[in-house]
Amino acid sequence: MVCPSAPQHHHGEAVDITSKPGASEPRPKRRCRRARKRPNQNAKQMERRARKAMAPFVSSGSGDPSHLDPPTNQGLDSDYDSVANDKDLELDVEQSHDKEEKPHFYYVNPARQHDPLPHEPITKQEHLPLYHRLSFGTVIIAPRNRVAFCKAQWIPFNSMSPDQLNGWEKLVFHLLERCNHVSPVKTNGAQTGGMMWADGWRKSSDPDQSLGRFCCVGKMKKAMERAQYNPVSEAAGIREASDFISLQLQKFAPGVFESCRQLLIDSRFPSMAQMEYPSPYTSDDFASFLTFTMFNFYNQPHKDSDVNDWTLVIWIPIFNPQTRTEDDPVLADEGFDMMGGQFTFRDFQVYLDLQEWKVYSYWFFLPNV
Repeated sequence: MVCPSAPQHHHGEAVDITSKPGASEPRPKRRCRRARKRPNQNAKQMERRARKAMAPFVSSGSGDPSHLDPPTNQGLDSDYDSVANDKDLELDVEQSHDKEEKPHFYYVNPARQHDPLPHEPITKQEHLPLYHRLSFGTVIIAPRNRVAFCKAQWIPFNSMSPDQLNGWEKLVFHLLERCNHVSPVKTNGAQTGGMMWADGWRKSSDPDQSLGRFCCVGKMKKAMERAQYNPVSEAAGIREASDFISLQLQKFAPGVFESCRQLLIDSRFPSMAQMEYPSPYTSDDFASFLTFTMFNFYNQPHKDSDVNDWTLVIWIPIFNPQTRTEDDPVLADEGFDMMGGQFTFRDFQVYLDLQEWKVYSYWFFLPNV
């Protein structure tokens, strides 16, 4: 109800409204009651919304995320696209690298929960303004009042400790070295460009075997003949790489780690760190295999049939291994240039921008949202 403005009065005195011509008698003014506001109502509502969105990523043994303070307006992305908003938020993140970064949330308005261009197979660069851009910090994306379908994080190389930087460099060198022992995945209907490798366990095509490790017998035979393949050291390297990825996952999304690990154990799948099957599981085992891509790899739109609910993606910008020398750095912290690099969630009109160099990122998302 909209109430007319009234003249000033004191001590709650009733104010008469001057009668209009033709009115039989003056009528007293009706008092206007303002809606009662509960203290911290908005903060509590935002906290409930944040806890619901965070639920898939929280460890089952930790209850509600203890580190999650009630979000403020600065910690929430609006439902409206704004270049100015993105710039302001990026400045906030740049000033807080030294602190333990809290996630910010992007809640998708119901009006934006549809594909704006359903007939366009791959999102074109000129149509990106139709989507909300996310490009920094730690972000959780969720439809409003529902659980999140994505958690992403961008970490600048210059914010890492020497040990962290060394860990990621070792992982990259390990993956590049694995190219000497496994063949690229054969081009399928979805793969359009670039190259992909797989490492770990897969279903065997041999009718006498149920499982087998990805490998190239010809490459391994030649490496053994040149005394360049040591099974013990290879097994140790695979275990170290697997445990390193596992540790990042446990820190980033312990709830997802628990879900993946439980599925691995319940299904009696081999762990990618195991050289023989069956073997006892360790506390860091969580997946049977991984894939990695290079040289402008991309797929046509398709739908996978993975048993896992979540997909982990790690984006690490590196210099071209075919042209770099042994003295050159492997991580592309300078002189890196890229076109494109957006990962779009079209049904929610939001995208992750990976064009910022000097940064690596990783994220989880539900593949069938």
